[in-house]
Amino acid sequence: MGNKVLSVVIPAYNMEKYIKQTLDSLICDGYMDKLEVLVIDDGSKDDTAAIAKTYEDRYPGTFRVISKENGGHGSALNKGIELATGKYYRPLDADDWVDTSALKAVIAEMEAHDADMVLTNFRKVYEKTQKTENVRISNVWNRKQIDEGKAVPKPGRKVLIYGQVYDFDKELFDYSKQYLFHFVSYRTQILKDNNIRFDEHVFYDDMEYDIFPLPYVKTVLPIDRYLYQYRLEREGQSVDQSSFARNNKHRRKIVEHITEYYVKNKALFSPNVYSYLREDILWKITRQYDIYLTLMKNNSETCNELMGFARTIQRIDGNIYNETCSRRIRLIMNSNGILFPLIASRSIQQLNWKYKLWKNPNPAAKAWTMESDKPMHRMITRRRILKALHLTWLNKDMRNISRFKNIHKGERCFITCPGPSMTIKDLELLKDEYTIGVNSITKAYAFTDWRPTYYALVDSYAFGKTLSEKEVPGNTFCQREAFFHYRVNPKTRNGRETHLLIDYSNHRPDWMAKHRIKYSDDMSVCAYDGFTVTNMAIQLAIYMGFSKIYIIGADCDYSQPKIHFIEVEDDKDKISGGWLPAANDLGIEGYKAMKKFAYKHSCEIYNVTRGGKLEVFYRDNLERVLRNK
Repeated sequence: MGNKVLSVVIPAYNMEKYIKQTLDSLICDGYMDKLEVLVIDDGSKDDTAAIAKTYEDRYPGTFRVISKENGGHGSALNKGIELATGKYYRPLDADDWVDTSALKAVIAEMEAHDADMVLTNFRKVYEKTQKTENVRISNVWNRKQIDEGKAVPKPGRKVLIYGQVYDFDKELFDYSKQYLFHFVSYRTQILKDNNIRFDEHVFYDDMEYDIFPLPYVKTVLPIDRYLYQYRLEREGQSVDQSSFARNNKHRRKIVEHITEYYVKNKALFSPNVYSYLREDILWKITRQYDIYLTLMKNNSETCNELMGFARTIQRIDGNIYNETCSRRIRLIMNSNGILFPLIASRSIQQLNWKYKLWKNPNPAAKAWTMESDKPMHRMITRRRILKALHLTWLNKDMRNISRFKNIHKGERCFITCPGPSMTIKDLELLKDEYTIGVNSITKAYAFTDWRPTYYALVDSYAFGKTLSEKEVPGNTFCQREAFFHYRVNPKTRNGRETHLLIDYSNHRPDWMAKHRIKYSDDMSVCAYDGFTVTNMAIQLAIYMGFSKIYIIGADCDYSQPKIHFIEVEDDKDKISGGWLPAANDLGIEGYKAMKKFAYKHSCEIYNVTRGGKLEVFYRDNLERVLRNK
């Protein structure tokens, strides 16, 4: 290796429209002697190479143009690995660019540290709308965030700081899980020594870039700079939906190749990395099936492609095949393709879109009824159709909520309710526990630095309105994620808010007459209103996989002068309204149904409330429970 710190490799094919912006962004005064820019002209028919040559003439020690026969994006990356002399290797697509000031800082950090992988933030830039979206490395913080108290690691994990080198497997990998093309630069010698090469004459080789070098990465350096500027909404981009269909054979080849690489090289991966990659590869295989079923023509050629892909995955690894082979795919395979036209029918797919939404809920309808928010219930119907057709990946909100499925499997949590018996001292006793705060527990934030792990709000009509008008003390609802009723629009926002659809079927008169109460197995579809926000939180906890749930501060006693341990603005109105005892009776019925629901999901619920009248769940003592963790 020479004295270059960073080699930027730019695969370029007919990019005369964009290449100047790309190359201009790489002119960084004071650092040109440490930077190597390799423009790999992949047989362009336009002036791409001629434009790049002018930069080579102006900066001969930095820019270099290599012209070759067309071999595709992977071929250009391979040529870059062969020729790169920099300490680190960073691909840059010819229609993207870098932030020049960030580039200078990154080169300085790369020169000062030694790591096998360097992670940098990146920015999505939407060409048509000119909007931008910053994408940060998660679970890593800068000094300002730490000083402001915003650095909140997972329980048992330390605060990870930008600008420090970490053990890839033990300290960062299972914590961030974001080793994608736009984040990553590799140590060049790793690519050379291990003969890392990517498929040629195909699109989507970036998926190989994400995986092939990982067995050899031992250390990683995160840098708090938005280096890569990723252009989106450009016509013909390989990430367009139409391109997925048009180039399905390219994607199929890549998915098969990375699956085979993953299976054959198991011994090279640490167990931690191998486990993570399995989840990622299963998703890529499932996505390929969905491309055949939803984006391509319903004909024999598509059917043969799907079946050929399925047989290849089965040959590579039978277990992976079984995990990704949905009921639809099995029906196609078992019928030797005869059922494919029916399963891939556009009519069946379009059933999902037949349910048009009203723009606004009916303000005249009584709260907590189906009629009070018909648009939301139509959205729930759409999601149920998506789930039945195994197309949940089409819905961004469903994908987002599904991230929380079983993430706390086998663990315990405390649901902190704002009943009169709750105290600030009790909340502070729970600092080292997983907790879910509900509704007006946020009123306590002004008196303690305790924050729940998660937060849940189902009352969109009363307390939800309060949150839309006032900031939450400390400007954060919780350590991780806040779950709100679909209609809640809080004033405080930190990018950790998830909205849930709430099904009000339990309030239907015919259901109530039969004492029929239902709860949700899949929060990505909806939660059911169970007459109390606590039941909403319990549904969340069960969905997350908690096996023991402790409720504290759920008094269920409205004979006292106070409803909440810290009063809420409309408490007096609720008391004078006289409807609280009846609402409490409904809540008790909801708890009884919840106890049965939890039992079916192998989950135990305990009540550690000090006093109160909730006797549905086994009572325990808070201090004793905390001692016996």
